[in-house]
Amino acid sequence: MMEEILLQAENLSYSYGTGSKALHDVSLSVRKGEKIAVLGSNGAGKSTCFLNLNGVLIPDTGTIRYKGKKIGKKDLNELRREVGIVFQDADNQIIASTVSAEVSFGPMNLRLSREEVKQRVEMALKSMNLMMLKDRPPHYLSGGEKKRVSIADIIAMEPEVIIFDEPTASLDPVNVEILTQVLDEMTKMGKTLLISTHDVDFAYKWADRAVVFAGGTIIADGPVTEILTSDLILAQGNLKKPVLMEVYDSLVKCRILPEMSPYFRDTQELNQLLNRQYEG
Repeated sequence: MMEEILLQAENLSYSYGTGSKALHDVSLSVRKGEKIAVLGSNGAGKSTCFLNLNGVLIPDTGTIRYKGKKIGKKDLNELRREVGIVFQDADNQIIASTVSAEVSFGPMNLRLSREEVKQRVEMALKSMNLMMLKDRPPHYLSGGEKKRVSIADIIAMEPEVIIFDEPTASLDPVNVEILTQVLDEMTKMGKTLLISTHDVDFAYKWADRAVVFAGGTIIADGPVTEILTSDLILAQGNLKKPVLMEVYDSLVKCRILPEMSPYFRDTQELNQLLNRQYEG
């Protein structure tokens, strides 16, 4: 059975004050539980689309719907509660004097009980490996640590849809792995996730679906493997093929794997595929 559509953009267009059109006729449907990688070069329209989906920006034309309900001005606060966004620049999101106070700010504004706020903050800090930093001023943390705080901010709010704008930027490999584990836990909890990233290797490993922006519009939308194996889409989106796909192509070319072998998404799947090949 197909999952319900949670979030919809219909024929969305948006221009900044300079008159330049950042989005042109963008339509996108997001279903409950999806893991979507949003790809494209700088200036392609990804961040502007996210800010419209979250209600931070109001489209010039077009419609945003949440659970089928058309979002008007009076519905923006509800939209922002249900669609959380983690900004690319953590400094734009952090406002409090300590990490703990920062992460508690959102839940407190939801007028939750003191105990509920405490539980949410502790859960969010633990999930992003921040307990040791909870009493530190966030503005004195490293870029990667600030990024983890900004993600914990949204985790504590418990929205149904979470949008991440370049979450792997300034994270080292260890913290990218921690982030991936957190995303997996969110998926198990039934959260719906959209992530913009320039890291095609991360997108290929993590996402089920890819949406590619170029020139303020969507040029491709489909299963991540289909999107990232298309030379035409990669060229139009100014993207490169993931390393594991290049490894796959080399193994097939060298006849180590047969041409009809399934694509592997990580090294564990590669090892399993090779073991089956040699056992066969």
